[in-house]
Amino acid sequence: MRLILVSNRLPVQWDGTPNVGGLATGLSSFLSHWKSLGNEVVWVGWPGKSIPEKEQKSYAKKMREEHGTIPVFLKQKLADSFYNGFCNKTLWPLFHYFTAHCEYSDTTFDSYEEANYEFAKTVETIYEPGDWVWVHDYHLFLLPGILRNLFPNITLSFFLHIPFPTFEIFRLLPERFRTKILTGVLGADLIGFHTQSYTQYFLRSLLRCLGIENERGIIYYKNHLTKTGAYPMGINVENFIQYSNSKECDTIANEINKNHKNLKQILSVDRLDYTKGVLQRLNAFELFLKQNPNWLKKCKFVLVLVPSRTDVSSYQSMKKAIDEKVGAINGSFGTLDWTPILYQYKGFPFEELVPLYKNTHVMLVTPFRDGMNLVAKEFLVSQNCGMLVLSEMAGASAELPEAILVNPNDLNGMAIAIREAIEMEEKEIHFRNQIMINRLSENSVMEWAKKIFTDTEEHAKKNLTFQTKSIPPSSQLLLPNNNHPIFIIFDYDGTLVPFESLPHLAVPKKELLESLETLLKIPTISLAIISGRDRKFLETHFQTLPIHLVAEHGAWHRAPYGEKWNSLFTSNLDWKEQIKSHLDEFTKRVPGSFTEEKEFSLVWHFRNADPDIGLNAAREMLDELSQISSNTGFFVQRGNKIIEVREYGTGKGKAAKQILPNAELYVYVFGDDTTDEDMFRELPDSAISVKIGKSETIAKYRFNQPAEVQIWIHNLISHLTRNTNEKS
Repeated sequence: MRLILVSNRLPVQWDGTPNVGGLATGLSSFLSHWKSLGNEVVWVGWPGKSIPEKEQKSYAKKMREEHGTIPVFLKQKLADSFYNGFCNKTLWPLFHYFTAHCEYSDTTFDSYEEANYEFAKTVETIYEPGDWVWVHDYHLFLLPGILRNLFPNITLSFFLHIPFPTFEIFRLLPERFRTKILTGVLGADLIGFHTQSYTQYFLRSLLRCLGIENERGIIYYKNHLTKTGAYPMGINVENFIQYSNSKECDTIANEINKNHKNLKQILSVDRLDYTKGVLQRLNAFELFLKQNPNWLKKCKFVLVLVPSRTDVSSYQSMKKAIDEKVGAINGSFGTLDWTPILYQYKGFPFEELVPLYKNTHVMLVTPFRDGMNLVAKEFLVSQNCGMLVLSEMAGASAELPEAILVNPNDLNGMAIAIREAIEMEEKEIHFRNQIMINRLSENSVMEWAKKIFTDTEEHAKKNLTFQTKSIPPSSQLLLPNNNHPIFIIFDYDGTLVPFESLPHLAVPKKELLESLETLLKIPTISLAIISGRDRKFLETHFQTLPIHLVAEHGAWHRAPYGEKWNSLFTSNLDWKEQIKSHLDEFTKRVPGSFTEEKEFSLVWHFRNADPDIGLNAAREMLDELSQISSNTGFFVQRGNKIIEVREYGTGKGKAAKQILPNAELYVYVFGDDTTDEDMFRELPDSAISVKIGKSETIAKYRFNQPAEVQIWIHNLISHLTRNTNEKS
């Protein structure tokens, strides 16, 4: 199997030299394992600069042959607007909660969209059925949707390496931007986030922005299901531990220790970025020295700052502020034989970084916001006896609660944490660290990538099953091929008619009634409507048609041409008054909701409520009613924007079996809701069952919307009429 990795940047720079750190380094062990199984890896991405058009063909050939990479060619103006514009001036600050830094520009978003299409064109040139495509990060939110349109059966994962913000932050994006981002990423079979919180924020944004619900983290959109979940990215634990225990590492670490005169080392390793809280960290260290003069000349703060976005003015200003702060602290506290801060403005390779970790007594990882932060994990598996001080705003904090967790906005709290860490007994440090190291060993980058692959493959297979059920209403599979009698069962709301904001507005249109009337003129046809509606509604709208009417999910039945309704079971309804008052309480709490009372059931509707409030209330109601429903005579069921409480013994499946003639015939059943699954389950295997809508079903086939049911009725009429005419 071939893996096509797609990320903004390639694992090598435009001239072929490796990119230090980042995704390429993180995935190296998994990619080696993948290749060892006889699989191929191709990496698609932007080379980092504009390549002249006349050189592109030869350049692409060289990159493919020498590095296994496929460059995406973006013109410099487009690249600047896409990457430096929308990615780094809109998405990056917004998703890290730095809303004051955000710029909202139609021009840069158009470039973002255009760049995503350019990436798709490049993937299109190499994609073959059976490939696994894995798209990475916020630069390419739109790509999954574009690729899904090009290749409906593609196996596709998306992973977000930065935080996904809360709905209140995400909604700051203009509607056009946020809608395309959300619908674009839903083209994936699987969307992965570092933490459960980010997953929930994404799901809530879907609900609040687009009204799209989820079922246990699975979303149904455009005849496609997408799994969402938390997949905390790990590191290559074995590599770090192995090198940390090597003689080479010991030699470098001992040399560092001598140079630092055996001082307690406090370490900070970060890329230059306003989200990392470097200046705040320096202020906390300064406060620590002021509050703890006994630690003067006994510790050294090693600040490693990796250059980033050096051409951006705000980053230049940040660098200047950090430089000045380092100078001020060294000037205030330093002596002729001691400098508090050793400042290194450069990146360090793995071979030098691990000895630095190993020598460290206190590791400061205190970003204002971070998707995961692998530095914290790298330090833990490399150190001898050092304590981690970790921001609770970093994704890694969910996995590493044994670290000293701090709020990066609390200077005093950070200063106290530095003292606690530097003075902690070795036994306590070892105890805490061992728990975290064991956890990291079980969740390595290899296991992370394997889990994403297996879950993606599983849901891609589910999607194939899901999609094969979807057929056009004109399909020959849905037409009878002999003269047996035909019995057709329809649900009402969401099947024969679309949903309306209020139930009484969803009345059958004249065209539907005329179609049913025409259908009933064919002698071999019998019809039934089995609905949750009450008797009065069904009688009012269908009394002129000779059909079976079943109301309240099987509680009442009226035969064709009959005038009387017959109850299909007996009941005492002792539960109803108590439950109605319960539902009424929720109605008071949730504006736009209401309770509909029927003879044998109660229905709480929240279609017109705020989607987030309504959904949360529905979950709470389900939980409460489920706890009191045992042996109380009623049954609770979630439907489409409703919670229904009905008498035990009712059910569409039982009703359908009772009214079905005992004869050899064609049986069709159409329904859209959870309650209709009872009919699909109870009717004979020979019955042709059709689900209306996108949720999971045991039905054999699927239509997307009620309008397709109407089309099928017309096709059936034409088919049967044509057959009759041919025989006559």
